Amino acid sequence: MVVQQIFDWFREQSLATWVIFSLVSNFAISGSSIVACWWLGRMFPKRQIFDSPQPLTAHDKWLAILATLLNSGVSIAGWILWKAGWITITFPSWERTLLDVIILLLFMDVGMYVLHWVVHYPALFRVIHRTHHTHHSTNPLSLFVLNPLEVLGFGSLMICGIFLFPLSAIAIVIYLNLNIAFGTLGHAGVEPFPSRWFRHAVFRQIGTSTFHGLHHADPQYNFGFYTAIWDRVFGTIHPEYDRRVAQEPGPDSLTAH
Repeated sequence: MVVQQIFDWFREQSLATWVIFSLVSNFAISGSSIVACWWLGRMFPKRQIFDSPQPLTAHDKWLAILATLLNSGVSIAGWILWKAGWITITFPSWERTLLDVIILLLFMDVGMYVLHWVVHYPALFRVIHRTHHTHHSTNPLSLFVLNPLEVLGFGSLMICGIFLFPLSAIAIVIYLNLNIAFGTLGHAGVEPFPSRWFRHAVFRQIGTSTFHGLHHADPQYNFGFYTAIWDRVFGTIHPEYDRRVAQEPGPDSLTAH
């Protein structure tokens, strides 16, 4: 199997080679997310979520670079644990691979909701999460404007998920792609999906651009990342969310405070 051969090659590399690979791949991922955010803004100018995008600053650029370096560190830590036998990566059937994707998504969806809710506790918010909420609206860098402790916290959660469950290599790759896709959409500042989709109950559970945009505008709501399920369960869903995503021609613009 080609995937297994690729992962065998990964495992055989030296630490120095993996460090270089991690840095190159993570900067490519960050760059792709930033370009995708910009492209979405150009493609859907009539679907703007905010009155105006968050201004770009030099400080945000340095934070984005630091976040990417730390994400590379998480990748290196995961590789070391895998090579040492602490993490098990499998190559099962496609049915098991699909189940593994669901398992990892569910674990991370719950874990990220809990961590996000915890860092909104006032004492922790001031130390850790306030950095991200300096962006009252969003711009293409917003996904990466994070306190270093927050980057490491979410990275550690992902490693815990892979450590706890022997997962398919393909499932991990699929999850990582979904993770950056949701992060990009959540901070794109536009809602690219048709409003009619969100008149259906299933689609209203997806963590859309509007869903996370409402969190930036009103931080006491919408702590989820991939889905709105846990916000609905625990009563933290924004009261205007369902109306905003289901209306035509698009969500009302939010005013940054």
